[in-house]
Amino acid sequence: MIQMKPYEFMVKYTQQKDWIDGRGNFIAFAFFLGGISGGLYMAAAYFDNLLGMFVAWLLALAMGLSYMIHLSKPLRFWRMFMKPGTSWIARGFIFIMLFIGLTTIQLILSQWVPGATTAITVFMVLAGIFAFAQSIYTGFAVSYVSAIKIWNSAIVPVLFVTCGLTGGLAILLAIMMAGDHAQLIALENIIRVVLIALAIIIGVYLWNTTYSSTAAKDAVKRLIGGSLAPLFWIGVFLFGIVIPIVISITTYFVGEVSSGLLTTAIVSEIIGGLALRFAILKAGVYTPLLPAE
Repeated sequence: MIQMKPYEFMVKYTQQKDWIDGRGNFIAFAFFLGGISGGLYMAAAYFDNLLGMFVAWLLALAMGLSYMIHLSKPLRFWRMFMKPGTSWIARGFIFIMLFIGLTTIQLILSQWVPGATTAITVFMVLAGIFAFAQSIYTGFAVSYVSAIKIWNSAIVPVLFVTCGLTGGLAILLAIMMAGDHAQLIALENIIRVVLIALAIIIGVYLWNTTYSSTAAKDAVKRLIGGSLAPLFWIGVFLFGIVIPIVISITTYFVGEVSSGLLTTAIVSEIIGGLALRFAILKAGVYTPLLPAE
């Protein structure tokens, strides 16, 4: 591996390292877990699936743990709560804590006090709001970084929340595979629409980003034809979009497919969602102070 000389950041596009190398990998995992946790809870609440909500709660806990591992001094994590007005990371921690707390109350009521329907509904709605906030904030945390042009786009929050929803829907599909057939068909129809929307959003994002700046154009080139091309085309495009859409369309026309194919689609969507986070974060490059050309 060629090492960059200390001064070369001034004349070359330099890849960011804080959110992807070493301990920084846990940021990518946290963003991924937050997205699918929020997406799963919203989908599970729509289908009134208590197990799905519980799994979303577990994923939110895993997201918080991933954040803690990323921190160099985890015992000081509470300091991040102090600046919600200027830090998306601080807002994200607040969203996670509120989502976990509200979901905990809602799950307890649903499991042991089923007669408290009004309270259950109130806490479910509140938890759903913060599930969405938890899911979309990761996109805002990335897009807020103006120094990295491929991240600094209003489309990134939409992309991240849509990708989180596809992963959440995939996990809910796994949970509901042995359940009510009518609900399963309805869920598959939603997944098909969201997958197509995700493909369109990715296309628009890359096209728009290419024309935003030379640094962003360089990052897109890395994604579609450079060192990150295998991750993008195999991880994001093939696993995250093509395989699930083909299986979903097959299900639509055939009427029913084997559980093996559905499992393949579920695993593919999850791999694609994780690959998307890593691809976007790895593509982040700083604009040189003195461009060579």
